[in-house]
Amino acid sequence: MLVVADSSLTTLSHSLDDITGASWSPQVHSEAVMTIEELRNQLNCCFTCGVSWADSHVSLDCSECGGYALERPCSACDGICGAKWKRDLSMSHASGKARWTGECARGFNESQQNKKNAAIAQELSSRLEKLSANS
Repeated sequence: MLVVADSSLTTLSHSLDDITGASWSPQVHSEAVMTIEELRNQLNCCFTCGVSWADSHVSLDCSECGGYALERPCSACDGICGAKWKRDLSMSHASGKARWTGECARGFNESQQNKKNAAIAQELSSRLEKLSANS
């Protein structure tokens, strides 16, 4: 019985020697390490549908894409002013919805545009009701 104990202690000591010895070195798997360029390419892709915004690809039915790649016409005035808004990559990825940064060159803000869009939607709804009543 004493021999078994010595044997297991010897095995344990060899194992510790192997672990702490100079011959031991951690192995780094190159496929697990991303380069800065690979990280940049991944951030410029939609996390939801996988298209590459950097290559001007978008998915029209994806809320994270929002119908545009890295730039879009001014969101406040629907592009009338000619300004280009840039995608907020971190917010788009975090929320799963397209987020943009920019300013309207005509001084519109998004709340004004939202009110305008609501008025247009209400007018269209009213017209559709009149059409369906006449049909």
